[in-house]
Amino acid sequence: MLKYSHVMKKTKNVLWKFLPFWIFLVFFKLSGGLHYSLISPLGERLMPLWLVGLLMGGGSLIQLVLDVPAGFLLDRFGYRRLLKLTTFIFLFAAVSYMFGLTEVTFIISLLMSTFGWLFFGPGVSAYILSHTDKKNSGRMISMRDIFGSLGVVFSSAILPFVILLAPQQIGWIIFIPLLLALLALAFSPKDVNSVHAEIKHPSQHHFIRRNYLPTLLATISKLNPASGMLLLTNLTGSIFYSVIWFVVPLVIAHQINAGMLGIGLGIFDFAIVVLGFMLGNLADKFNKRLLVFLGLLLFSVSGMFLGFNFGWLFLLLGFVATTGDEMSEISLWSWLHALDKNHANDGKVSGVIYLFQDLGWAIGPIAAGILYGLVGPTWTIVIGATPIFLTWIVYLLLVRHQPGKVLSLAQIPMKPHRARHKN
Repeated sequence: MLKYSHVMKKTKNVLWKFLPFWIFLVFFKLSGGLHYSLISPLGERLMPLWLVGLLMGGGSLIQLVLDVPAGFLLDRFGYRRLLKLTTFIFLFAAVSYMFGLTEVTFIISLLMSTFGWLFFGPGVSAYILSHTDKKNSGRMISMRDIFGSLGVVFSSAILPFVILLAPQQIGWIIFIPLLLALLALAFSPKDVNSVHAEIKHPSQHHFIRRNYLPTLLATISKLNPASGMLLLTNLTGSIFYSVIWFVVPLVIAHQINAGMLGIGLGIFDFAIVVLGFMLGNLADKFNKRLLVFLGLLLFSVSGMFLGFNFGWLFLLLGFVATTGDEMSEISLWSWLHALDKNHANDGKVSGVIYLFQDLGWAIGPIAAGILYGLVGPTWTIVIGATPIFLTWIVYLLLVRHQPGKVLSLAQIPMKPHRARHKN
């Protein structure tokens, strides 16, 4: 009881000390999530969907290429300063819609949002970890995920109403929360030092990406099959989520009563907030190989059936799909660290995992833009989930006879965060 009280007191202190920063996260993710959700339905009014998907995927590829330079700039000029800059740039993505919806304003908005997201993910992680030590970093990262997800849930809930408005009104709705986010960031605690002076953490992916290339293949092969499976699940999972975020806003735009479906976009983050702790305990108590098997099967089958019902069943299947995703990922991360005897490769593997996630967010919209016009929303989602099913088959072929122990989650560092939305 005393230990629980101590933990709660620490959590409360973190909550209040960084309250302006948590507010920044909520408002930024509200506007950012709303903007990303609106790209496909707004783009559909102007150009073929295959071109919209290509532009969205191209934006993710730009971010992927510029991620390492962004990491150097963050260390050079400061995390909070560049978070202010990236939020300020994002304001122009909103402002462009205030001039109406044309090919020019749409492309400007997409380009500004690409650079608006550039420093956000690594900048938030670096800022948070620079204010804490290794012992308490998990609590800070958890708060980051909770408040970021809260913003996405809010944006998903209002999406069905915003999507019906004029572009000028949409611009203002995206602009105001971003302005509030910028204001909240101004009152957030200042940077205290470079994150690299204190901590090298798996979640700090802009640091690890600078260093992974020379030893990438050797590291991955040494930690197979767990490392290879983690790369596959993160690639295919990101493809699936990016397909969902391309297709579902289009379905909402074409339906009259789509309020529940708007909430459905937030169900993926809501599932993690609700089940994260429970799934961690489950992975500690049960056979992790079996949990990976069941998790990937749940994820793939639920994902495939997700598009056949865009009502309440979408919420249920979305919740089950994310549960399976997280169950398999937690178990694979634990298995990886059982194979890594000296834990010297945490950063390298984590960096490659983030790289594969970004690649998935580039591939998904391009594929969805082509498929949507050919086979419709239902089968686009089915095809988007198919790579996860193929990953499950690969797991059956490569892993079922693999021996070896696994570790308790208490013995391993926090796994890399899987984004279920644009990050």
